[in-house]
Amino acid sequence: MEVLAVRWLFPGIEVRIDTRCLDCGEPILIRMRDEEILEVDPPTTVGHMNVPLSKILAGEVSARFG
Repeated sequence: MEVLAVRWLFPGIEVRIDTRCLDCGEPILIRMRDEEILEVDPPTTVGHMNVPLSKILAGEVSARFG
């Protein structure tokens, strides 16, 4: 979901992303501000982050799970 990188262009401002699932074509809505995800619809949306766990544990990359 490279589209999430757009948040870096608008620090402190809420960003709304309307996109489509690459698998089934269903619409996905994501609202975020900086590192905070404010809304995801549908709530069952999942994403993939290709970063080694060692980098996350070392604090080199921020990640939230849950």
